[in-house]
Amino acid sequence: MNFRSNGKLLITGEYLVLKGADSLAVPLNFQQTIQIEKSDNPGLNWISKEKGNAWFQVTYDTSLFEITETNDEKTAKALAKILKAAIDLNSEFQNKLEKSVVTTNMDFERQWGFGSSSSLISNIAFWAGVDPFELHKKISSGSGYDVVTSRAEGPVVFNRDADKYTLAKAQFLPSFKNDIYFVFLGTKQDSTKSVLEFNQKKKSFRTEVEQISQISRHLKKSKSLEDFEYYIKEHEQIIASVLKQKPIKETIFKNFQGEAKSLGAWGGDFAMLTWQYGREKLIKDLEKINLNTVFTFDELIKQW
Repeated sequence: MNFRSNGKLLITGEYLVLKGADSLAVPLNFQQTIQIEKSDNPGLNWISKEKGNAWFQVTYDTSLFEITETNDEKTAKALAKILKAAIDLNSEFQNKLEKSVVTTNMDFERQWGFGSSSSLISNIAFWAGVDPFELHKKISSGSGYDVVTSRAEGPVVFNRDADKYTLAKAQFLPSFKNDIYFVFLGTKQDSTKSVLEFNQKKKSFRTEVEQISQISRHLKKSKSLEDFEYYIKEHEQIIASVLKQKPIKETIFKNFQGEAKSLGAWGGDFAMLTWQYGREKLIKDLEKINLNTVFTFDELIKQW
């Protein structure tokens, strides 16, 4: 038995997606797979791989859901939480766990923030026969856009209102896509911590939510790179004001000859850049500030 779910990126709406902003999200050409096989050995035996290399292993006693053996207790407890939540949604799922060997493999690096957790939750939901969004809600205070987007085959506009969400197919394939790049900033952010901190803000940010929703609608339909860059700058200023932080164009990319937009938790994970001078020159310029992981638009974003 095999399942797969895509990695993801949130192009617009970071943080304010939690307050109801329409947000442009994209599934990636990278994915995580899960393979389930039956075994003669008791318990649930789990192996997680990153680009084919095992990094995590755990064996559970499924009757009591206790950890029998593992190389990472923290990860083992987090995984057990997801599995128990899936059982809460479908009690018959527990019977599937006994005498099973599960192998997961992501074809991207965990540190990139492409959705190692969200694609895992989606895959477990596939296996358990439960709604991935409902499973997400039981274990996370995030918006759930990532779990939902992991099953999309192209760009979407996501909106969450209380305990419900809407998802609309979107066209996001700019004519100037060859001038759009994505670069890893080198520091994987703790998205759970970032969400919890933002959720503590009691303000509704109604004006900002509407502004970001409008930018989400306009940015994906931009006819020119100039328009696209305008919406990036507007978006960055709004989120900077909400978070009371400087945009990355004023910090990491202070002397950059294009525009730069943070994606996800600010200060880590990926940034989206506009650049009109070719990939080779971009790579050389980014190497000067110790940024070495760069993707083109086509390399990263999955399309309908």
